[in-house]
Amino acid sequence: MNPQLFFSDYFEIQPGVLQKFGTLNICVEADLPLFIDPFLLFASSKPEYKSLHKRIVGHLLELKGVALSTSSPNEELFKFPEVKQNWLGVCKWGNNGRGLGPKFAKSLIRAFRGFYRNFGEEDILESSHIEKLTLVGSGIGRDFISDFTANLALEYLLEYTERFAKKYLKPYQRARFSVRCSYDAELKVWQPRSFELPYFYRDGYSGDFIVLTPLDILSKDEAFISHSSFVSQFRSVTNSLDNTTLRNSINEFFASKLPANPKRDEVEYAIDKTVERFPEILDYYIHHQEKNKDRASAISAEKVEKFKSEIIETIGQLVRALFKESEFYRTPTTSYGEALARAKFLKDVIENNDGYRVFYKDGKPIAQEESVQRIFRLTWFSSPYDVNAEVNNGRGPADYKISFGERDSTIVEFKLGGSSSLERNLKNQAAIYKKASKAITDIAVILCYTRPEIARVGRVLRKLKIEDAENIIVIDASPKVSASKA
Repeated sequence: MNPQLFFSDYFEIQPGVLQKFGTLNICVEADLPLFIDPFLLFASSKPEYKSLHKRIVGHLLELKGVALSTSSPNEELFKFPEVKQNWLGVCKWGNNGRGLGPKFAKSLIRAFRGFYRNFGEEDILESSHIEKLTLVGSGIGRDFISDFTANLALEYLLEYTERFAKKYLKPYQRARFSVRCSYDAELKVWQPRSFELPYFYRDGYSGDFIVLTPLDILSKDEAFISHSSFVSQFRSVTNSLDNTTLRNSINEFFASKLPANPKRDEVEYAIDKTVERFPEILDYYIHHQEKNKDRASAISAEKVEKFKSEIIETIGQLVRALFKESEFYRTPTTSYGEALARAKFLKDVIENNDGYRVFYKDGKPIAQEESVQRIFRLTWFSSPYDVNAEVNNGRGPADYKISFGERDSTIVEFKLGGSSSLERNLKNQAAIYKKASKAITDIAVILCYTRPEIARVGRVLRKLKIEDAENIIVIDASPKVSASKA
C-alpha cells in the first residue's frame, strides 16, 4: 500500500516535479496553514501577478461602489465561498472551511459606508491594498485576505493548475470541470469556465478537482500588511512622518490615551483611538510597507520553506517509516485499541528505527507543540475512525478525539516532555476531556528530545502515581548513537 498523504503520492509523481514547476505539494488529508498574500502579487516583478493584484483591488472597489450606490445592496455580491480545493487554511482535518458569509457581507458594507469610505482614494500609495480593511475596527478579520484573494485569483489558479495537469498528469488522472470563476462586471455574476484539472477521489469523499498554488505567492501566519505588523511598527511609522505638526499631534494624542505602565491590550486600544482621530496613519504605515516591498518575498519564502521543512517533509518521512517499519496502518480494532497500537508503533519507529531524525531540522528539535501535534495528526490518515482535531465539547480543546460512533471514542493528547505545563495537563486535562466528550478512554503521547526531559517526565508520572499506566506513551526522540560508533 502506498501512503497517499500528499498530491505527489496520490498522483504518483516525484515531489521534485512540483518543486520545479514552482508549486506547493499540498496535503490531501488536511488543509495546510498557508495563504495567498496579496502583497506578494503587488511586490512581484511578474506582469501576471501585478495584473492579478489590480484585478483583486478593482473588484473590491466595485463592491465599494455597490455599497455606496444603494441603501439595500445585494449582499450576495459580498459573499465568497472558501476555495476548499486548494487545500489551504486552518482546518486540521479535511478541507471544509466556512468562507465569507452573511456576517462578513454586512461588515464589509458597513466598513465602506463608515471608516473605510475613502478606500481606493489614497494619494500617497502606489496602489490600494485590500489588507487595509483588516487593520482596525471594521470587524473584518484576516480570513478575509485568504478567502477573498483565493476567489479573485481562482481563474488564474485554475489556468495554472490546468497547465500542470496537461504537462505532468496522465489522462486518467485528469477530468474536465466547469467552475464559476470569471466575473462579468456588467451582469454582476460569476460565469463558469471549463478546465481540465487533477481529479481527486477517495472512499467517503465525492470526486472533486484540485487547485495548485504557486509557492512564491504563499505566506504563513500573517500577511505583510497586517494588524500585528501595524501595531508593532506604529511608533516608528508616526515618528518618521515628515510633517512635524501632524507627527507631534499624533504622538501627543496617542500618549494621552495611554495609562502608566500600559499592558499590550491598553497599547492597542490607544492605537485604535489614535487611528480613529488620525485615519491617515494607516496610509503612512502601508506606504512604509510598500517602500520595503523587496523584503516581503524573502520573508514569506523563509516562512514557507521553514514550514515545508518542519511539517511537510517531516510528515512524509515519518509516514514512510511507519509504513515500512510497523503495522501502524493495519490496526482495525476499537478506537482505543487503534489509538494505543498506533501510539506504540510510533514509539517503536522513533526510538528503534531512526524515526527520531525527522523531528530535527539542522540539528535542532522542532520546538512548537502545535507543529508536533500537526505531524502526529497527519500520520493518522488511512483510518476507519473519525479523527477530530482540537475537539471542544464543553471544557476546552483536546488535541484529538478518535471515534467510531457515539459509544466508541478515545481522547489522544500529544505533548512535549519539555512543556512547563505537562504535570498540570496530565493531572487535569485528560480527565476533563473524557468527561466532557463522554469518551470511555484517553491516551497521552509525550515526545521527549533529551535524557533530562525523559527523567523529568518519569518523575512527574511517579508523583502522579501513573508511571505504569498503559495509556501514557513516553517516546524517546533524543539523538541516538549509531551501532558503528557505539
